[in-house]
Amino acid sequence: MVALGAPTQRSRMKPSGFIRAAQLLWEAGIDFEGVIAAENGGYNSFGGWLPAAALELPVVDAPCDGRAHPTAVMGSMGLHRLRDYRSVKAIVAEGVEVIAHGSVEATSRVARLIASERGLVAMARDPVALSYAVEHGAPGAISKALELGHRLLKALGEGERAVEAAMEFLGGSILCHGTVVGKRLETRGGFDVGLLRVEAEGETYELTFLNEYMTLEHGGRRLATFPDLISTFDEEGKPITSAAVEEGDGVYVTVVPRERIPTGDGLRYPEVYRPVEEALGKPMIQHLQGFLLD
Repeated sequence: MVALGAPTQRSRMKPSGFIRAAQLLWEAGIDFEGVIAAENGGYNSFGGWLPAAALELPVVDAPCDGRAHPTAVMGSMGLHRLRDYRSVKAIVAEGVEVIAHGSVEATSRVARLIASERGLVAMARDPVALSYAVEHGAPGAISKALELGHRLLKALGEGERAVEAAMEFLGGSILCHGTVVGKRLETRGGFDVGLLRVEAEGETYELTFLNEYMTLEHGGRRLATFPDLISTFDEEGKPITSAAVEEGDGVYVTVVPRERIPTGDGLRYPEVYRPVEEALGKPMIQHLQGFLLD
């Protein structure tokens, strides 16, 4: 289960859309016996809980990815690499219900097209065997996120101490504490695409984003590259997304190395980064040597 689209786009999609998306798969003759998250980030960490409760299905802690990612193919656990694999996606938006069959890439483009026209969409897709999700997904990532939330809440309101608590748990670090001095954002093809500039102690840091933060640079030098977890926190110590942060905000910029995050296999193929490179005009693949699979 997943909500797909540009976070800044207005949408009238209701939570019931997730229930309907799951029902559409059944109506199309696609059988499944449980629900997993397509990613671990924002609403999508628990977006499948509502249809699971409504349809009396178990929620399995084996999300497709242990962090958030921008494209559906990134959350497909490598299914796009399986010869003759036929993807199926049930997509629900205001006034629209679609069942798409085809390759992972083609059906993902259909979903993104609907999202670009209608805002956020609800989607149920690509049932797999539990063993496949455990081998190629990120088992245990939801439990880890819940534990992170508990630790952060205990220190919330303490500013830097709250951010430190999150980084201590994840194995990351605070890169800087500064002010957002510039933000550029456009909605393109169902994505939020943009650049954030943060000034700290006379130094300027640049963060690019394609829904999620993709790159972090200082003085033209790359400091972090997705799927490193690049995050911004507000002055109270609460996470603040690329969509919500504004010029003039005081923020903490943090980085958790990709090795410390349970990632799904969908992030380990060079081809899934080419759309990111094209959208941002930034190299990605060359910075991920040793992480990517052939």
